[in-house]
Amino acid sequence: MRVAEAVGRTLARLGVRQAFGVVGSGNFDVTNALIDEGARYVGARHEGGAATMADAYARLSGEVAALTVHQGCGLTNAMTGITEAAKSRTPLLVLAAEATAATSNFAIDQAAMARAVGAQAMRVSSADTAVDDAIRAFSIARDDRRTVLVNLPLEVQGSECAAPVGRAP
Repeated sequence: MRVAEAVGRTLARLGVRQAFGVVGSGNFDVTNALIDEGARYVGARHEGGAATMADAYARLSGEVAALTVHQGCGLTNAMTGITEAAKSRTPLLVLAAEATAATSNFAIDQAAMARAVGAQAMRVSSADTAVDDAIRAFSIARDDRRTVLVNLPLEVQGSECAAPVGRAP
């Protein structure tokens, strides 16, 4: 199983039942994994709208919601909604593809952007830690009522990793 699929499946098994976003090449696999594991996905015309919908859903339902966006401009388009969620301590996971090559037109310091608005930034840094990273991000969003940016580097997403076993704690 690839990292993007393991992360999406793990989050759905933990309780992410609703995701919002705009799908691009960088977040296609993690979004499909959420859906395959039973999460409902609502596509938006713009990432700003998707972020606002995810924030509203999480606040009204009391559940951890997910926002899934493309690297770079997909995340920057969603920042106003992410800022509101972070300032309101909304339990929200922002699943963002990440371009780490300095020569990429999509390369920006996504973690710094998240921290600047009060969100917590994390990165799935390897296939070996992917499932544990997803569990940690979900736990922070749920238990600490935080908006958590989960950066999914493009070069890590396609790596092979162990499939999540059963229902994650």
